[in-house]
Amino acid sequence: MSENTDAVKRAYDAFNSGDADTVAALYEDGVRWEGPNTEGIPMGSVYEGKDAVLQALGAIGEDFEEFRAVPDEMVEQGGTVVVLSHLEGRTKSGNEIKLPSVEVYRMRDGKANRVQTLTDTAEMKRALGR
Repeated sequence: MSENTDAVKRAYDAFNSGDADTVAALYEDGVRWEGPNTEGIPMGSVYEGKDAVLQALGAIGEDFEEFRAVPDEMVEQGGTVVVLSHLEGRTKSGNEIKLPSVEVYRMRDGKANRVQTLTDTAEMKRALGR
């Protein structure tokens, strides 16, 4: 694996184990996170800057008892790492989820400067009761 793919993989492992410092190390200070633009779901908006991204990632626990982002495959081309993944967990209301997801990381020197994500927003809203 390359430096970029290694950094992304470390961040997924850290996110799933609750290691916020390692997650934070993935992002440039000026990172832009572009979610699926769906209100009422975690990470469903645009976040500008590392602090905003980390705060939004931390807020996932407001809706979920358990939540994991599990990378199934990573494909790298140049400075772009595409992650085919699935989101799984249990909402605070007891609904289980397992949804396909795609994350596209634009990397520079082992740090993400832009992230775009896609997931099944309708199913996520259903699981959250929204």
